[in-house]
Amino acid sequence: MILRRVISHVKNQEWTAIAIDFLIVVFGVFAGFQVNNWNEARQDRARAAVYTERLKAELHAELEYASALLQYNSVASKAGEAAYLGLSGQAVMDDETILINAYRASQYNWYERRRATFDEIVASGSLALISDVGLRETAIGIYNTPMFSIVQSEGQSSRYRDLFRMAIEPSLHRDLSENCGDREYATKGAAVGLLTIDYPCTLTVSPEEMAKGVLALRSDPEVARALKLRNAQMSGRMFDLESTIRVYGLKTLFEGQRTP
Repeated sequence: MILRRVISHVKNQEWTAIAIDFLIVVFGVFAGFQVNNWNEARQDRARAAVYTERLKAELHAELEYASALLQYNSVASKAGEAAYLGLSGQAVMDDETILINAYRASQYNWYERRRATFDEIVASGSLALISDVGLRETAIGIYNTPMFSIVQSEGQSSRYRDLFRMAIEPSLHRDLSENCGDREYATKGAAVGLLTIDYPCTLTVSPEEMAKGVLALRSDPEVARALKLRNAQMSGRMFDLESTIRVYGLKTLFEGQRTP
């Protein structure tokens, strides 16, 4: 329609009409681009809002997991210190208390990452959509730090953990695990499967079996050496975890809200 009209105007040398047709075409193209840009901007704002809320929720879960990990390792660290004093005879302690502390010092907590949203944002090249600079930098720092996997790996591969389990009888280990091992607790946040060993417990095996277990631990000098190393390791990692949370602003991000 426009093309035929332009041809007609050219044939008739209607230059003013030609100019008007040209402006109409230019304006139409510009308006089309502008509408398209507005739609894209609106879609980007909508995606940014969704990503921001999802990212905040997952980072809050990360804070819950990190706080639980700190609390768990704090208990394990104190148990390790008590176990060393008891096994070395530097503190008067009954066999049951020594065994419970020695067992809990060998435990480690896992850390379930909540990073699906962050990975989706990065994969789609949408990180710039997160306009909250603090949120964006916290996410980048927390999801790229190796600290949480290091803590878990060290706990899993602990030499003391292996030596403890090699020294005691399976029946004693089963009793310790069932009565003094990890217990899951629920939270009101997004984190699930949080574990704790911070509760009083008693063993059901006989005093003779407890005494035999303590003797087995004391008879292997490598147990005490490995326990000293594990205690030092946990103490250092506690500091590292607290520094990671502080440096990347994970807790600060949710100040004023209910946090663990």
